[in-house]
Order: sequence, then C-alpha cells, then structure tokens
Amino acid sequence: MSQIQIPTDHEHVQVKPGRRTGLPVMIAVHSTVLGPAIGGLRIKHYEHASDGLTDCLRLSHAMTYKAAAVDNGTGGGKAVVPLPGGVTLSPSQRSALLLDIAEHIQSLDGAYLAGPDVGTGPEDMDFMYRRTRWTGGRSKAAGGAGGTTYGTFVGLLSAINTAVEVTLGRNSVAGLRFSIVGLGGIGALLAKTLKEQGAELIVSDIDPTKEATARKLGAQWLQPEEALLAKCDVLVPCALGGVFTIQNISSLRCKLICGAANNQLAVDSVATALLEREIVYVPDFIASAGGLMYASGVEVHNRSEEAAEKHVREGIAQNVRMVLLESREIEIPTVDVALTLGQRRLDAAHARLAVA
Repeated sequence: MSQIQIPTDHEHVQVKPGRRTGLPVMIAVHSTVLGPAIGGLRIKHYEHASDGLTDCLRLSHAMTYKAAAVDNGTGGGKAVVPLPGGVTLSPSQRSALLLDIAEHIQSLDGAYLAGPDVGTGPEDMDFMYRRTRWTGGRSKAAGGAGGTTYGTFVGLLSAINTAVEVTLGRNSVAGLRFSIVGLGGIGALLAKTLKEQGAELIVSDIDPTKEATARKLGAQWLQPEEALLAKCDVLVPCALGGVFTIQNISSLRCKLICGAANNQLAVDSVATALLEREIVYVPDFIASAGGLMYASGVEVHNRSEEAAEKHVREGIAQNVRMVLLESREIEIPTVDVALTLGQRRLDAAHARLAVA
C-alpha cells in the first residue's frame, strides 16, 4: 500500500488496545463540521497493522466528502480493527472485541457513529448498542434501518442508470455488458437486477464458491483481475479499494466505471488518466452514498423507509448527472467536480463557525 496517498487532515485519530482483547482499535474522525462523523466499522485481516490505519484514514476522509457531496448533514469517520494473519476470533472473543470497540466509541461522546462495514453487520451494531448509543445500521428488529447494504444498492443502481443515460445515451441497460468485480451483498443484488433488466454479465469474486451465483445468473465467471480488465460497457467495482492505478489504466477496456467499492483510485492522478482515456468515472463517494443516506435518513433524520429510499434514488441521480455534465463541459476529472461540490459545503460550514 506504499503507493496509496494517505490524508492526515483529521480532527481526531486514536489507536488504543481493547482492554479485553488487547487488539488495536483504530478510530479516525475526519470532520464533524457538518454533523457527527459517520462511518463503518471494519474488522478484517491485514498483512500489516499499518495497512489498517491507512484504510482508517483514507475511508474516514472519503466519508466526509461523501456526506458533504450529498448534503447529508453528517461528517466522516471510520473504525478499523486489523486482525493479524491467521487469527480467527471465537464467538466469545468476538463479543469481547465488540465491547472493546463500543467503549472506545462511547468515550468520544457522539463525535463518531459507527455502522456496518467489512467484517461487521447489523447484528454487531445491535450488540454494541448495549454499551453505546452511537451505532447505526442496526437491524430492523432493534429499531434500525436494517444495515446499509440495501441503501447502497438502491443508490448504486440509480447512479448506474443515470450514468448510462448521460454517458451512453441509453435509457435502459438492456443489451449492455457489465463486469461486476465483487459478489458480496451489493454486487449480488446488482447482478440479479441487471440480469432481470436484460444486461449481459461478467461477474467475479475472490471467493470461488460465488461461481455458483454466476451459473444461476447465466453470467460469465472470471477471476477478479481478469474481470477488471474485461471488455465491457460498464465496469462495476464492488470489492475493496485501490484497484485503479497509473499502471493498469492503459489496460482497461470499459466505457464507464460506476461501483460501490470505496477509494477505488490508488492515487489522485488516476482520475486525470481516466479522463485522458475518455473513460467516464462516477466518483465512488457519489455512487456508494446510498447506504449512508438511507441508514441516516431512517435512524438520524427520522424518515420513513419509503421516504429514505426515494431520497437516495433522487439525490444520487441528481448528483451523478450534475457531476458528469459539468466534467464534460469544463473538461476536468469527475472526482474534482465532486470534491469541489463537497468542499463548498464544508467551506460554508467553516465560515458559519468562524462567525458564531
């Protein structure tokens, strides 16, 4: 991960061992100027603990701009617990770790609100809620939005449909070829929906058992590195980040990139390289904002599920259209347009604070 850019403009960063497990609990609060910092809790294996910290810093930074770009009334944060290679948590150890994390979150007194992410789910948020009320994406049984997967899927589908219309001049995905990299909850829902709408599919995942899903869909199965470079109309990264580098951009064979994976660009200059190759890129923090918008809409802003879903669909479609059209008009990367949109809202909030 040495080539990946790491932001360091955070309001608060802490790395502390859990008192029960001794595992490092990393929490990064990038910004609270627009509201409490919201971001997922990630528990996964890393080759080096420093890679976990890199994820924590990059993802919290991205969450700030994701929230600002969609005017969500929240800031950006992240929590990561890097598990050493070969370590498998028993049920009791996992419970102890979740309690450790909950205590650290509680100590921040509302500055950071955790949601599900890689390695965690709504049931974990329910469990942690016993020790801290600063958790979101809880199960519906516990009064929450039922996690973030559905909202992210709804938003991503809206982003894809809008980008296909603006970029390819099509009002339907029927007959278009999609390459979906990652068949987790979001990727699988998207693949099923696109197939029902008449799209041609390439699918991939690091988990070989997911090939059964490909067979059910009548989709072509490729290894992730092959699917990333496959010839297609729309490339949909739905796994982990950092997949687009200066080195592999010249090998891409797609017209449009629009996926739910966070931090897809390894370095900022990749956005310029994509523009030069005339590959349209929907910024990940715009395309994947639906989970944040839906869960916070239900749990923070007290919207009904129907109203939250409508807000996601319409809000993301509006942002994608604006970003793509402005990028085309002034010939700058879509990422720069989206970041400027978010930065204007952050600057306005800072100005209000300075006057207060």
